[in-house]
Amino acid sequence: MRDLWGHGSGGRWCAGLALAALAACAAAPPPQPLEPQRTLDAFSARRLESLAGLPPPQSGWDRAQWLTAALELNPRLAEQRSEVAAVAAAERTAAQIPNPNMDLFGEYLKTAGESAAWLYGVSMDFLLQRPGERARLRQQAALETALAQSQLSDAIWEVRATLREALLEVVSAQAQGELLASLVQDRQSLLDSDRARLRAGDLGRGQLLSDEVELTRATQRAQAVRARTSDARARLAAVVGVPVSALESVPVRWPDWQAIGQLTVPASGDFRYQALIARPQIVGALRAYDLAELNLQNEVARRWPQVHIQPAYAWGGKGVQEDALDRIASESALGVSFELPIFNQHQGPIGEAVGRRSVAGEHLKAVQAAIYGDIDRAELAWPTARRAWEDTGRLAELADQQHAAQRRALAAGAGDRSELLGASIAATEAHLALLEAACTAQQAYGALEDAYRRPLQGSERTLQFPSEPKT
Repeated sequence: MRDLWGHGSGGRWCAGLALAALAACAAAPPPQPLEPQRTLDAFSARRLESLAGLPPPQSGWDRAQWLTAALELNPRLAEQRSEVAAVAAAERTAAQIPNPNMDLFGEYLKTAGESAAWLYGVSMDFLLQRPGERARLRQQAALETALAQSQLSDAIWEVRATLREALLEVVSAQAQGELLASLVQDRQSLLDSDRARLRAGDLGRGQLLSDEVELTRATQRAQAVRARTSDARARLAAVVGVPVSALESVPVRWPDWQAIGQLTVPASGDFRYQALIARPQIVGALRAYDLAELNLQNEVARRWPQVHIQPAYAWGGKGVQEDALDRIASESALGVSFELPIFNQHQGPIGEAVGRRSVAGEHLKAVQAAIYGDIDRAELAWPTARRAWEDTGRLAELADQQHAAQRRALAAGAGDRSELLGASIAATEAHLALLEAACTAQQAYGALEDAYRRPLQGSERTLQFPSEPKT
């Protein structure tokens, strides 16, 4: 082996290549082990007060500030961003020139004179890429990055939609809880009044039983709303990306959520068109189709042979001494290898790629048709929900007028307390129905925003969403 590494230019060249290969293998990213206990402790310690650029959460955030917090803390979005970064790293890989392969070998030779000699050598294998292959690889990496970015854009909007729904659930449950507490109190007062009337012989036992049933029902409704409030706050904490304990002293406010009359929908022609051609799902389906088209180009390009150039160099000595012509000093060789398209012309993979391109095209059409249906349903549901809220509001006004009339009658001595409590209960029930109608209308408005993939009103319009064209 002394001849292999210590003598001649061939040995020095081989040693240099070996050292270069070892140097390339020396650098490596440091390990980053994960410990579930540490990640759990870090998540449990999260607090909204630690967010920079936002006012103290105890002051009451608007929806844009809640969304800003979710964009920074939501674990799913963090995972999606890491996925985009990982996919984008493939663009650097696609731009690289493939490394050659090196083969070291030794051969034991015998000549006719029975004098032995060792032959040492090194060969290299250089890949000559097909025309345009490197450009296609870079284009494929760029398309995969764009596809991952479209998935991130869609995930951002889904977080926004889930956050809006959670905020709506919290504030609507809080408002219902206040009205139900008043309803329970009125039901209890009515039961006490009817008991007094029963003792006075002024009322039948059946009415008292009805009062008790209605009080029990109102109490159960109040308990259900309290459970719903707790669940809504837990879902709010989950979508923001903090433990529910981080919301204990944080008020959840949406002052004008019941003002359905203030919600407006701009002329939807442009919004509808933009959603049908530029929603993240459409962009993702387009990028998937482009990838399928590029894959077909790659398969077609593989019909041309991929050439490998294989230069080799060998040296040796101490062979036959009797005749200098037989002594081995050095030799060089050059090999070329490529595939012979004898048994197939790559038609099978090409046909598969054509089929996958057809599937990607139909997928784009299916996604577009589904979005079309979502927009149609949302545009029809919103006016219906708004009219239902308006009708319920008129009924609530009538119930308030009846309640006021009963108060005036009692003050004038023309009524009794049971009738006033009955009118108060009817007004509370009407306002509970109005709250439910307002919540339904807000959900319909949110569904319209989801269909267009853009906020239509409120402080969130100051934020730039990935699905919105930049102005």
